[in-house]
Amino acid sequence: MITLEMLCYNLPEITANDVYHWINNQWLRPEKKEGNYLFKEIDEARAKLILELRDHLGVAEDSMSLVLQLLDQLYTTRRQMRYLCEVISTEKYPDVQQILRRILDDHSTIEIN
Repeated sequence: MITLEMLCYNLPEITANDVYHWINNQWLRPEKKEGNYLFKEIDEARAKLILELRDHLGVAEDSMSLVLQLLDQLYTTRRQMRYLCEVISTEKYPDVQQILRRILDDHSTIEIN
């Protein structure tokens, strides 16, 4: 875990005020101990993402919450898909594997009108 000062040192494009603003908007969710914020690796990665969205992709501040929420949903879905692929491809969960294969077989063909 790193401090606010170290986060700003690692990411010189941001200021402490930027970070406080992102925390207030709940874009970053660091731990708070003894009145100080402590940031995990995931927080630093998210700060980099916010910078990329803001500075390089031109995402406006009033759209940032929505964009971050959609990205969070995408990452969650990807994690779930990796888990499902693991379950389907291994013999660790035979009952679940059989159910999932049946579901996938039933929905594998998509008709386009």
